[in-house]
Amino acid sequence: MIKMIFIFFKLGFISFGGGWASLGIIKQQILDNELLTEKALQEAISIAQMTPGPVAVNVATYVGYLKYNFLGAFLNNLFLIIPPVLLFFLARFIIHKLKIDKKRVTQALKYGTIILISVTFISVLNPVISERDIFSGIIASLALFLFMKTKLDPIYIILGSALVGMFIFS
Repeated sequence: MIKMIFIFFKLGFISFGGGWASLGIIKQQILDNELLTEKALQEAISIAQMTPGPVAVNVATYVGYLKYNFLGAFLNNLFLIIPPVLLFFLARFIIHKLKIDKKRVTQALKYGTIILISVTFISVLNPVISERDIFSGIIASLALFLFMKTKLDPIYIILGSALVGMFIFS
């Protein structure tokens, strides 16, 4: 359990830009340390998308609960959240003391976040392409089209995609 907790502690330090930006890093750490299989991780990500809250926290909860029940879920979340809180106060102190321009820092972080989200998108899309899963590709393309071209609330698109996926794949 200690190894798992410290994996999420490390993820808390190196995950910037939110859950989607850091999902690629989370995926690599979970698979490299054999906490979940590729298939189980894809299921965890799907569940994390449909539940309220940040994706990284939901995945940490899911993995912790699967491995060590409530205590694992609680400790994963605690150790995932501690590093960003510490980094926030440290960054605030440094920016205040050195009088660094906040706009420049924000701009620099924005570009890094865009890159991390792009890498995550490719890593999540890769299993669909490699398995030649045409139905998943169609569902994803339709969801993207609906999101881009309509004013539908994204929750309806997500729930609709889940229902279609359950119907097709069950």
